[in-house]
Amino acid sequence: MRRRIVVLLAIVLVAGCGLVAAPTDSVAPAAQNRIESLARRRTGPEHPVATATTTTTTTPPVVATPPVAVAATGNADLDRLLTTLPSVLFEAGAHVHFGYNPVDCCHAGGYNPEPNDVWVSERALADTDRLTYVTVHELAHSVHLHTPRAAALTAAVGGAPVVRAGPWDDSEKVADCVAWVLAPRETAASGITYWDCPEPWRSQTRTALG
Repeated sequence: MRRRIVVLLAIVLVAGCGLVAAPTDSVAPAAQNRIESLARRRTGPEHPVATATTTTTTTPPVVATPPVAVAATGNADLDRLLTTLPSVLFEAGAHVHFGYNPVDCCHAGGYNPEPNDVWVSERALADTDRLTYVTVHELAHSVHLHTPRAAALTAAVGGAPVVRAGPWDDSEKVADCVAWVLAPRETAASGITYWDCPEPWRSQTRTALG
């Protein structure tokens, strides 16, 4: 009888252990679901999840400023003058030098068609007016002989009297007319022109220069 009682108690304990374990397993999923539900509520519209914001800073590119072209003829007065002259005088890209023309020395100025060289010598430095006239006159030769304006400039002095006998007559007339048009005061004051380029040639030259 005692043995039957012990066996019955063992069965009850084993069964009890099963009954106690079962509720624990069944409660765990429900609790987990509630936790997950609360978590979803806290991350809804009222509690948004913080996200990392990356800010990109763009550095503007550095634009290099090209150096300003500076004349370097060998004489400061001539260099300064060149920066003040009308751009039309540089259309042919003449190379300006300070000194006597090595091909035809020794004048105040000179011009060599090849290789398109302008020479202004110390004899042009007597005063600013002479320097201006000589420089403009020699540069005008390059415009006349090395730009598309050649035909129009030659036509502009057509019919004018001879000022320098020989193949350079037209070009000398053109060079002086250009000087009278672009630097009339300095040209008049220089006192060394070939001619005064009267009308209608002066107006025709002005038109040819555009």
